[in-house]
Amino acid sequence: MLCFEFIYILDPEIYTRYLKRGVYKYVPKVWLKKMKPKEVVNFTNEKGDVLGKGIGVFLENNEKTKEEYINGVIDGVEVFKSEQTGKILYDDIYIFNRKDRHYIREKTGLEIADGMEVLIYFLPYVLKELLYLCDEKLWNSEILMVSDGSNLPYKLIERLSKEVRFLTILEDKKENAQKNIDKIYNDTGLSIFYSQNVDKILMNYNIIINFKDNISVDTKKLRGKTIVFDLSVGQNFSEKINNINKSVITIEDFLFHWKDLIVEKDFFHTEELIPSYKYEVFNRYDIKDFKQVLVKNEKYTLEELVQTKIRNRIHI
Repeated sequence: MLCFEFIYILDPEIYTRYLKRGVYKYVPKVWLKKMKPKEVVNFTNEKGDVLGKGIGVFLENNEKTKEEYINGVIDGVEVFKSEQTGKILYDDIYIFNRKDRHYIREKTGLEIADGMEVLIYFLPYVLKELLYLCDEKLWNSEILMVSDGSNLPYKLIERLSKEVRFLTILEDKKENAQKNIDKIYNDTGLSIFYSQNVDKILMNYNIIINFKDNISVDTKKLRGKTIVFDLSVGQNFSEKINNINKSVITIEDFLFHWKDLIVEKDFFHTEELIPSYKYEVFNRYDIKDFKQVLVKNEKYTLEELVQTKIRNRIHI
């Protein structure tokens, strides 16, 4: 069996375009919808190595229930995965909450690529560079980390441990937080302040990194110069901030160059840059690939963000 690292469930528009240029050109769409998942393309690099497999499952995104989407993903993956396959790539990943993703992982043994590994790896670089452009130092910043109870925030803290000295963790489960805080202190020497209710001290932080889907924080108390990295699944926090406190900068994703990484470009992506969850399937962590951040669904280089949204507003 051919070995490859990811299965990409192709966007319905791309899958339909593929079908309509071949033997299915004159087949009515209503019949095509009854087709079983179909292999469409092998994704390769310039050396010819197979990186992933593109499969067609859905012809439309708006006429199925979430349960039907989940079952469609599972059925398609089960047919085409190999022993080496580790990731499922799906364009509309926000349709799946944590429970859905856990269920898909249980059924297929594969993770849905969500970009979290990429974001955790690149965030220290992005944060340090962003503050440098603002004539500030990460070492002097007050950082608030909002935990979802997983080990992901603590992975990020370990990566930041040599760059920061003021960090607060907000988490519901005190025992879990304390265990991780103690471990990080023993491993890195970084002392972390723990809190369960941060509203009273919210004004102290100019950097907030959020992992939690539903966070109870009074966004009106955020400082006007606060920068928020929203790494949560549903990104409800950044949406709430953007509706109430428009002076806060909310960074929702990182964008990467990809054209040199894959040959079958027409099937993989239609734009010049790809989001973190697509970059993740390449298992590549190269600073040169990082290009922009996504803020309120707008793309900025770090320089553009500082000049247009930060420096001319309030000095950080």
